[in-house]
Amino acid sequence: MDNSSHIGNEPCSQVVSIVFTTVLAIISLAAFIGNILVMTVVYKTPSLRTRTNYYYVNMAVSDFLSSLTLWPLYLTDEIITQRGSLIKGPMATVGCKVGVYVRVVSTSVSILSLVLIATDRYFAIVFPLKTSILLSRRVRITALVATWVLSMGYCFPMIYFSKVEDVGKERFCRFAWNDTGALIIYYVSGISVFNVAPLIAILILYSRIMQALRKKINSGPLSGNTNSEGKRCKQLQHIMKIFKSIVIAYSACFFLFCVYLILKMTFPEIFIKDKCKWILGFSYFVLPLLSTAMNPVILFCFSSNFRHALQTLWPFRRTSFCCSCFKGRKAEDLIRQNEHVELQSI
Repeated sequence: MDNSSHIGNEPCSQVVSIVFTTVLAIISLAAFIGNILVMTVVYKTPSLRTRTNYYYVNMAVSDFLSSLTLWPLYLTDEIITQRGSLIKGPMATVGCKVGVYVRVVSTSVSILSLVLIATDRYFAIVFPLKTSILLSRRVRITALVATWVLSMGYCFPMIYFSKVEDVGKERFCRFAWNDTGALIIYYVSGISVFNVAPLIAILILYSRIMQALRKKINSGPLSGNTNSEGKRCKQLQHIMKIFKSIVIAYSACFFLFCVYLILKMTFPEIFIKDKCKWILGFSYFVLPLLSTAMNPVILFCFSSNFRHALQTLWPFRRTSFCCSCFKGRKAEDLIRQNEHVELQSI
């Protein structure tokens, strides 16, 4: 990604570097710990090893890698200090290439994983009897591998064209594809395939899922076990609310990131006026990193099964989470029981 900006004639306050470094350190630490915990609780808890949770783990792996590789890219850029890049020579080139490549691969894998989650829920709710056939274990593994293969293949030019450039006294990591026409086609195709199309697919699948759930609730169960099927429908709605929260969080972060890319190509003078690089810092570093911490926060705050599994692994099992205050204790226990029914039935 093109990451250059204006060379200001007057040095900005050191507060700019302190703000960005502190914010990125806090978010990256939260993303690092949170995604490790997601992977750990699913690995250690058999009841959490469901199809949907494997897709969440796939997102956690990509977000974990992204939170690690942000720092070589950040330290290569001039935004952290007015005295020059903190990484010099060949290491700066490596940090530039790896940082740009991994963060975009991570973004693509996470978005494709959300599409797989929506597809999985669609078949599980709309065509429950055909789920085991249409979404067999081999199909799921192939889909998970495909998220990485497609993302890594599309982002390969970033390894080749990304490089460190010195402009005056400053150093930048740039996606230096000098063919403007090819660069525009590359950006537009990437945004279309990995942002716009997945979002449209998720919205369509989600609307169909909620229609099916409302129809089941309004029409009533066909069998005599009214209470059991009613609880299952409500629990499916709860799971879809968790998924909707994750989609909204990701969409908000990357919508703003896409706006940044579009403005970068069409109105570069905006960034010329931004001498202290506030737009660059928040759009290029803070927002993409923030998205990597969203998944574990939402899962542990809104899924009682994930919270319960984490408490059993935590050294202090009685540790309470602040997000448990959203609901009363009895309501939380009821949700946990319903989630257990869902996890066993799918």
